[in-house]
Amino acid sequence: MILLCILALVALSFGETLSLDIRKASQIALEGNRELIRLKREINSLEDLYMFRKAERFMPKLNALIDKESFSLLGEILLLDLGNRLALIESQRLRLEIKRELLRELERQVKIRLTQLFMKLALAEKKAEVAREDMAVTYVRFDRERERLKQGLSNRVEVARWESKYRENRARLLEAQREYNETYTEIKRFLGLPLDRDIEVNLDSLLDFKVLEDKTLSTEAILRGLNNNYLVKIKGLEIKYLEARAKGEKRVLYPELYAYFEVKNRFGSNSDSFKGSANLVLRTPLFDGKASFYRFRSFLELRRAVEVERKDILETLKRRAMVAPYDWDELVAKYQDARTYDKWAMENLDLSRSNYELELAFDLGYAMSTKTEAERRVMKAKFEIILYLMRLYDMLGLDPLLIFEGKPNLFKDRVEEL
Repeated sequence: MILLCILALVALSFGETLSLDIRKASQIALEGNRELIRLKREINSLEDLYMFRKAERFMPKLNALIDKESFSLLGEILLLDLGNRLALIESQRLRLEIKRELLRELERQVKIRLTQLFMKLALAEKKAEVAREDMAVTYVRFDRERERLKQGLSNRVEVARWESKYRENRARLLEAQREYNETYTEIKRFLGLPLDRDIEVNLDSLLDFKVLEDKTLSTEAILRGLNNNYLVKIKGLEIKYLEARAKGEKRVLYPELYAYFEVKNRFGSNSDSFKGSANLVLRTPLFDGKASFYRFRSFLELRRAVEVERKDILETLKRRAMVAPYDWDELVAKYQDARTYDKWAMENLDLSRSNYELELAFDLGYAMSTKTEAERRVMKAKFEIILYLMRLYDMLGLDPLLIFEGKPNLFKDRVEEL
């Protein structure tokens, strides 16, 4: 990853066009995305706080006291702790692990969001292509009707109708171009690249994705991975965190053994030497007005509330797992419908080319536009399938980009109904 960033910086320095596929772009995003950088800073802060809690437990403390009569050094060290501070240390570790789990989820979301931007760019480009072809055909018809009007073979209503269609398609083209440029800029901003940086987006991995039409999703495989869902894991960590806090409150009355020492020199004394003393102190709190009991019970109630949340999340995820095969069948059906339409559009285009004559030139233009629109529909249907699988992988705590490698396998053979 470090080598990749170095290469990217070198390319930037020479001002060359940076070619990005979804994997390379994801690696750059994981280093340059602003939200990820912010969360990593928070984790660094929590790591330092956790190390402080660990070091503080048995770390010696030394204080200097100076007044008008003497100078003293006072030292203190904890020798025996029956768990009072261990619970606080463990709770701090769990807070850190919760943040790390959120970071892993955010990294997966960054990959999904980046894939969406790549898809949006591809669809905007195809939309512009459709509008450009439609605009060309309608402009020719509009221009021809104007000539026919001069010859007395048409009327102003027909001329206005074709001009309206031409203007409509031109507006669609400009809209698509605006969407393309906005998305192109958003990709650079999302990656943390300078907005004036030239990039080339490689869509091959998306366009070449193979849809498993003869397979269906396995509910059993999905159910097995639900415990890896980030929300389930976070709720589990929250339960342990609240248990640790409750444990810490329960141990508040436990004894602690301290060692104290003092080195003192009284000003004006005949002796220049320091006098020292040391002592062991066993400190045992006896009563705190039941404050620790109420705090202990409060954390236990919070833990029970989180347990209910975790159970509800698992039930929701199980429901999604149960309907996943039906979601998949619906998406595949839409994809097959788009491919069938594309096949018809290709046949229609071939027929228009074989029947090409001057009077049928417009039919050929419309056939070309229809074919391009059919390609856009196939592309959109495939993109919906890819996004669905990426979100499914994310639900199971898996890297969304693994779908392009076909692993892990969440599919099973489809059983055809008789």
